[in-house]
Amino acid sequence: MGFYDKYCLPHLIDLACGLNAVHRQRAKIVPKAHGKVLEVGIGTGLNLPHYRPELINELWGLDPGTQMHRLAEKRMRQSGLD
Repeated sequence: MGFYDKYCLPHLIDLACGLNAVHRQRAKIVPKAHGKVLEVGIGTGLNLPHYRPELINELWGLDPGTQMHRLAEKRMRQSGLD
């Protein structure tokens, strides 16, 4: 994995997927999740701040892009989810 793939691409994807229009949709849908949740394609974890920890028993996030995991883990810690 090159420099671009490891350090630049995750931030560019995060920026593109974090646009206001997308953020508004996340804010409407994600808080409705409850129980055991599997998020396929968790990416950089942009949905994590929208989950309501009191409604989530388990949360599993999958993403084949290992370069995204660092940002997702940071957001996970900030969101109070485990």
